[in-house]
Amino acid sequence: MNVLVTGGTGSVGRHVVRHLREAGHRAVVMSRNPADGSDWRQAELGTGAGVAEAVAGMDAIVHAGSATLPGQQLRRGRKVDVDGTRLLAEAAARAGVKHLVYVSIVGMEGVGYPYYKVKLAAEKVVEEAPLPWTIFRATQFHSLMEVFLSAFSRIPGLTTIDTRWRFQPVDASEVGARLAERAVGEAAGRTADFGGPQVRDFGSLAASWLKATGRHRRVVQLPLPFGFSRQLAAGRLLCPDHKDGKITFEQYLERRYPAARG
Repeated sequence: MNVLVTGGTGSVGRHVVRHLREAGHRAVVMSRNPADGSDWRQAELGTGAGVAEAVAGMDAIVHAGSATLPGQQLRRGRKVDVDGTRLLAEAAARAGVKHLVYVSIVGMEGVGYPYYKVKLAAEKVVEEAPLPWTIFRATQFHSLMEVFLSAFSRIPGLTTIDTRWRFQPVDASEVGARLAERAVGEAAGRTADFGGPQVRDFGSLAASWLKATGRHRRVVQLPLPFGFSRQLAAGRLLCPDHKDGKITFEQYLERRYPAARG
């Protein structure tokens, strides 16, 4: 099959591309910038430029493109994730694409984070799309835990976090493998959530990360007085009944920092 992967150079998209190719399918990367060594089509979700050309000749699309960086989320989130998804779906339908797979996030309903509101709006666009669709929700990636922990470690010698936050981190490669399977299968509507193998508090994740990276820092509990923080502590972004991933955060860290094992 010919499968277009938006965001095909990103955290999960690159794994989708790899798994599709390993299975003998043609995976085409759609991105704003050239993808070295890849079957690549240039397009911009925020403007629609190149989207019609990118979807031409495709059997299915895995839509993993998103304004994921904090600055992008505030400035371009709705334009890229909502309007861009609508442009993509309409162009795909006109081109005769048979299946649109959308990558989303577990447990967003009612959670007070602006990016989640944008993702929920994008899900609605997919549900109303004029072609068969699948929405696949996963928990937060292991790599995102590192982004969070790095952001809270800017004070010399300290990592200041709300240790009560709870996550169920999952490996992006496992999500990519499942998305590749979905892309070449039949449209399934909303699928079951896909979560990591463990529900963890942020304090234990921080301890493992500091050990693996060789950082000597003191973890300081910093309760944050806003609703999103309380929702994280309450486990709103978890799916404990769907511990489908196999790779733990520690296994991810061992792979990423092999020197630490010695």
